[in-house]
Amino acid sequence: MPTKPTAPQAEDAALFREFEHTGDLGIELDAPTRGELFRRAAVALAMLLVETASVAEIEDREIAVEAQADLDLMHDLLTELLALFTVEGFIWRDASVTEAGRSLRVTLRGEPFDPARHAFRGEIKAVTYHQLMVENSPDGWRSRIIFDV
Repeated sequence: MPTKPTAPQAEDAALFREFEHTGDLGIELDAPTRGELFRRAAVALAMLLVETASVAEIEDREIAVEAQADLDLMHDLLTELLALFTVEGFIWRDASVTEAGRSLRVTLRGEPFDPARHAFRGEIKAVTYHQLMVENSPDGWRSRIIFDV
């Protein structure tokens, strides 16, 4: 039976905040720039899937996404990253983001998932559009994301 991801480690708590959502998992992120918001979302997803402290940064993987709206860009990026984990078994510890207009190039640093070394936190089935939000405010960039678990 699938399990809901457990809470991230204390040192990771500043990257994002979880919130209660019936039957799903929600997070909120803040960042000073658009690129940093997407980077934090990518790292947050990895932290929800696996205890990333045990992930070695020995391999780079690159993901490119393009969309007209930031909302779609966030959804599509996280969907691609979730597929990278579930289909290819790659887990990352860190990421960097390069912006080019309506596209992002994300470089992930990690390694193949090894259940003997990486503590799995729980299954995430999908990134939803339900209450998905990406916005720029006077205080910086914010996002709200709900995952189907």
